[in-house]
Order: sequence, then structure tokens, then C-alpha cells
Amino acid sequence: MKLSGVVPIRRWASLLLSVMLLCLLPLASPHDMSFAAQTQTVLPSGQIEPGRWGGTLVLRQTQQSQGEQSQFSFDLVIKILADDRGILVDIPDQGLFSYPIDRYSIDADRISLVFDAMGAEEELSFTGNFSSSFVPRDGNRKGGIVGTVRGRSWSGSFSVQKEMTAPPQGEISVDLPVEGGSLPATLTFPVRSKAVLEADAPASFPLVILVAGAGKTDRDGNNVDVPGKTNSLRQLAEMLRERNVGTLRYDRRGTGEAYKLEVPGIMTSFSQHVVDLAAVIRAVAALPRQGRLIVAGMNEGAWMAMAALNALGEEASVVDGLVVLDASGESPMESLRQSLEGLDPQSREKALEAAQTLVDSGTLIEVPEHLATFFSPGRKDWLATWLAFDPVAALKKVTTPVLLVYGEHDMQVSKAAFAKLASAKPQAGIRVVPGMNYVLKEVHSEDENYAAFTDPSFKVPALLADLLASYAKAQPGPEGLMPFTSGS
Repeated sequence: MKLSGVVPIRRWASLLLSVMLLCLLPLASPHDMSFAAQTQTVLPSGQIEPGRWGGTLVLRQTQQSQGEQSQFSFDLVIKILADDRGILVDIPDQGLFSYPIDRYSIDADRISLVFDAMGAEEELSFTGNFSSSFVPRDGNRKGGIVGTVRGRSWSGSFSVQKEMTAPPQGEISVDLPVEGGSLPATLTFPVRSKAVLEADAPASFPLVILVAGAGKTDRDGNNVDVPGKTNSLRQLAEMLRERNVGTLRYDRRGTGEAYKLEVPGIMTSFSQHVVDLAAVIRAVAALPRQGRLIVAGMNEGAWMAMAALNALGEEASVVDGLVVLDASGESPMESLRQSLEGLDPQSREKALEAAQTLVDSGTLIEVPEHLATFFSPGRKDWLATWLAFDPVAALKKVTTPVLLVYGEHDMQVSKAAFAKLASAKPQAGIRVVPGMNYVLKEVHSEDENYAAFTDPSFKVPALLADLLASYAKAQPGPEGLMPFTSGS
């Protein structure tokens, strides 16, 4: 059962329109819509505190037809982030993970939040209090948050308990300073290294900075605007750990635990993400560690990595290699022109005029109603800097050694588009990973290819991990990779 047809339709519609228009460009998700953010947090000193709280959500339709089921139950996770970074909500049965909450209030024994994933008209207001006597059904531990849920079409209750889980082995959390705050990150150590940074005894191991791909994609490779999970970057980090290579993956501004660094209703510009990544590279290079440093960007993250290395100038010498994973050599403007071919001539001309005006002056012009969502004010800064980016020109300027990696079953980036990067950097290494798709998962059919975008049970190919590990260690690559040919 779905909460409402609105939930999956809105989120899949965003993805579909994105693909139709530009393939790689994310549309504004419900929490991006403009409204005044209302947050209030009192540093917890009692029972309610930062952490992962898991339990149950029970909802009833306020109006229902005869014979309809009256009550539905869902698993619920409320993640209260430390340092007033906000609240993220999971409802796994709905394929929803790490949904950011913009309006909330927390104190020692009371919490309230507004869940707006179904749109403004179907907001759900959660209000709960800590109960020291609460014991969940089939549980034996006392204490938890118990409360009510109110909305126009749904009402009900929820209860959650603080989960007592140990952090994953071999990982530590770090904060990377950037303009206006810091980006939360996960540093994963090789199995042969202690999970600790010691200034007086720097560890020695190769380290790969993993840069997430297009849209609202977090450090694990999951996009909140796409139902389900991939966990592609989390899996890759774990596989590299087993191969004695460390990784650092971070939440970009506006994603995951860094969602509050983005102004509500305003998409972070492409150029700001580039500035942030340059700061991340500086911070990681300064960690008490010895060994090669590699930056590996996934599709659009690879574009950001190219631009960040160029922005660093001579400072980019701290990076020993750039890995470009399933990225396109077609510029956003080229992709836009292609995606507009199905429109009537007048609409196409107006859209191209609006795009060029954004690039030239950063201003919006009036467009037809069916183009208004794409050229909305909240997307202006993103579009202006994103449309101006040219991956071929950027890659030509990169002085760091480059490894280009393409997935045999990538259905989003064509061979022709990838070949433009190969032509821009003829001295780069080029490898094709058998069976790999756009989200770095091993698939064997078209159905599996689509399913892997939302199902974490699909695995990152071992050959990709072997390739990155050998590159990070400056060793010969593994056998089994395919040569790249630009033909079909």
C-alpha cells in the first residue's frame, strides 16, 4: 500500500522530466519548494538526543469508502542529526530514505516536525513526547518517543526508540570546513590500518575521495528524489577497504546530512559545488596521512572534480590521479539542444534563448508555461553555472593524470558522449568495466539495469574495485577489463 498516489508519482515525475529534458539535471524536489524555513532546536540534555530512532508509523485515512482498509502500518526511522544539522526521515515501505525535514522543533522531551513529501496540501504534522515507560510491541526496552500524526487526508500515531548501533568497523566521521559551515563525511580506513588519525604518527595508505553523482545524491550514492537506494558509493568504499585502500565520501551541500547548507527553495549552483570540492581536497590533503591521493567522481561528480582541480591550480599537485566514472563529454547546453528537438519551433527557440541568457547574464527571461518549472527562479543559479560548463574544455585543462572508466551497460551516457572525453585527453588511461551500468552496479539485462537504480542488492563489480585499488596503489590494472571502442 502507498500513502498516496502522490508520493511515488511526484518523485518519479521529477526523475522522468529530468531525463526527458537533460538526462542528468535534477528537478526541484518537494522540500526545495519555496517557503520560510522554521526550525528550532534546544540542545538535548535529557531523553531526546541526536541519533537514529526507529519504530512504527500507523496511518488511517480520514475519509474512506466502504470496504477500504482502515489502517496501515509502516516502519519509520527518524534520524536526529547532531550539531543542529536537522532531521532526516526514512519510510522504507514507501521507498523513501533520508527525506530532509525543513520545519521542526526539538527539546529534551518533545519533538515536532512537518513531513511534506506528499506536497503542501498533504503535509503530515508529527508531534511526540518522550515516555520513559513506553515499551514497543515485541520489545523489552523501556523509553521512546510516542506521538500523533495529523494531516488533511491522513491521521495516526508513531512511536520510535533510540537505536543502539555501533558505527561500522573501520570508519570515522569527519567534518570538512567549507563556506558557511562544514560538510559531514565518512573516512573509511583500509583493513590493515587502525581507524584513527594521529598527528604524531601519520598512517600510510592510499586514499580515494569519492564524489557523488547527479542530483540530490548523498555520500552513499543515494538520491532522495529517486525511490529506493543504490548504496553504490558505500559498497565501493567497503570493497576498497578490503583491498587496503582508504576512502573519503562526503555529503554535498544540499544533500544528506548537509541539506541545511542549501537555502530552502534555491538549488545550490554548480560552481558552489566546485568551490566546496576544492575545499574538501585541501582538507583531505592536510589530514595526518601519507600515500597517494586520488579523486574519483561519478558522472556529474566527475565534472565537479575536473573543475575543482582546475580551480586549485598549483595546489592540485597534492592529487595524484583523477578517475572519471561514467561521465559524459557532452556539455549541458548540447544535451539541452538535443532534448528540445521534440518541441515546437517557437518553444524550442524560446528555451534556447532562456538558456543562453542565463549563461551570458545569469538572468531569467519569461518562458512559456510548460517550460516554467525547468526555468524556475529557484533553479536559476544552478542552471546558469551548469549550462556554462564544458566537460571537454575542462578535462583538457586538467594536469593531473586521468583514468577514464566506462560501464559496458551504461544506458544514460552513450559511447559517443564518453568518447568525447577520450578525445579530449588522449594520454588518459581508458577502461571499460564489463556489466557495469550508470550507477556503478553489475547488471545482465535491461530489466536489471533499471532495477539497480533503486535496489541495493545489486553489487558494484569487483573489477571496478580492483581497478581503482590498483590505480590508487600505482600498480598494474586487473585482467578482465574491456578496451574502449567508440563504435556501437
